[in-house]
Amino acid sequence: MLSNSQLRYVQSLQQKKFRRQQGVFVAEGEKIVSELLQSHFETEGVYALADWLQENSHQIPGDLEVFETSQKDLVRISGLKTPNKVLAVVKMPTEEPAPIRQESLILLLDKVQDPGNLGTIIRTADWFGIRQVICSPDTAEVFSPKVVQATMGSFLRVKIIYTELLPFLEKAKEKMTVYGAFLEGEDLWGGEVENRGILVIGNESKGISPEVASLVQKKVRIHGGRQPGRADAAESLNASVAAGILMAWLTKK
Repeated sequence: MLSNSQLRYVQSLQQKKFRRQQGVFVAEGEKIVSELLQSHFETEGVYALADWLQENSHQIPGDLEVFETSQKDLVRISGLKTPNKVLAVVKMPTEEPAPIRQESLILLLDKVQDPGNLGTIIRTADWFGIRQVICSPDTAEVFSPKVVQATMGSFLRVKIIYTELLPFLEKAKEKMTVYGAFLEGEDLWGGEVENRGILVIGNESKGISPEVASLVQKKVRIHGGRQPGRADAAESLNASVAAGILMAWLTKK
């Protein structure tokens, strides 16, 4: 049984303010926690049901704090509607400058604010082997419970860096092509693919901001949707869906 202070501590981490104060975040579920314990992330503590602890004792480091919880307490500290046996409190990695990885595709997110979209984009980037995602400071927080859950563990393999986008792009565009999706862009099915560069994904409702758009060197358009002569179609795509199509195109070689 957890103490009241332990309950309050883990519950508080559902809020960004307390995550930042403590420098930790919460990850839930058997798959994510199992991957976490094998990763470079430092786990502060594990809160789990007795049967999970018994089945997974072989992967729990001896120096890790482990708290056996009842189903009732797990429900109280979980952010999920249906808690899944185990929850971990994990230390946030040290923030680092954003390097420019010229040998691969970099994803750049401009004010992507929906946690579900961010988590799905990170998971899709992992699928296509993209290892660096650059986020504007006002993009959703990667360590919020909803984002962590939506990534299904992909945040462990994809480096997420928050930085001001304009200075980063000013340097990067001298070495790599900057791609962005626009309704007036070139149809991407007919375009050439470099298999490297920077792919910009914009805000869900407003798209790529004018300041960032001014630094996009190659504007592309995803075939389909509403256009001259075809008004009976969707006006836009969900940000994570559009990102997935563009990532598939840019990594097709």
